Amino acid sequence: MQSLQFSGRYYRHFPAEGFLGYAEEEFRITPEQAALILVDVYGLGFAEEEELPDRFPLGSAESYAKQKDIVVNHIKPAADAARDAGMPVVYVSNSAPRMALEGYEFTKHAKRAANHMLSDVYMEDCVDPKAYHYGEPRLIAYSKAIQPRPGDYFVRKFTYSGFFGTHLDQLLRNLGSKVLFFVGFSLDICLHCTMIDALYRNYKVVLLRDCALAFEMPDERPTWAWTKRMTLWTESFLGVTITAEQFVEACKALPGQGTASE
Repeated sequence: MQSLQFSGRYYRHFPAEGFLGYAEEEFRITPEQAALILVDVYGLGFAEEEELPDRFPLGSAESYAKQKDIVVNHIKPAADAARDAGMPVVYVSNSAPRMALEGYEFTKHAKRAANHMLSDVYMEDCVDPKAYHYGEPRLIAYSKAIQPRPGDYFVRKFTYSGFFGTHLDQLLRNLGSKVLFFVGFSLDICLHCTMIDALYRNYKVVLLRDCALAFEMPDERPTWAWTKRMTLWTESFLGVTITAEQFVEACKALPGQGTASE
């Protein structure tokens, strides 16, 4: 059985008198043992002919330009390579189920801190209106550049974590996935919480570190300092990281790939 070979980076925060720092872990898996998880990669404007969304998911036009570069030049090639290699591709996306969200503390804080109601900005026009808030998508419409393909999996979430109150864990266990490769946004919120819950459920966590961006505050954007810090946090406490190029090369090294990227 053909396997994918990776060298994952992690960070050793010991001993106290001087941390050992970065190290590499070699590991092999088959495509059937893994899944690529795309967390909140929605957003119009990633394809050139598309208009920008009503509001920027990561808070600023500068972050959105960076997000577009990540989606087009890193996440999309990784997703295409995963499909070609026969690895399941799973989209995890924000949603607005009809569950009295206005009384939910999670929703109340989103209103205070982000000035939006989940039942408004997370509406969709492809859902059962009996179960979800139905309407024209605003924030969470998918660009043609990265929208799910036939055969991909799609899981709706209503908190930061893709595992909380969803069928994601059961889906992955049905697929036989043991190693989860993560990409998406934002690295310090939804992607972060989903990776934590994956580790708690005994999945191996692998972050594609150039396929993620945190919610950067204005003074952090010149250097993307918070993204770098959250990447280091992931390497210290959650799992290992690789690059999109490493992921694509490993997938392309398999014989008999399909043509999902064409």
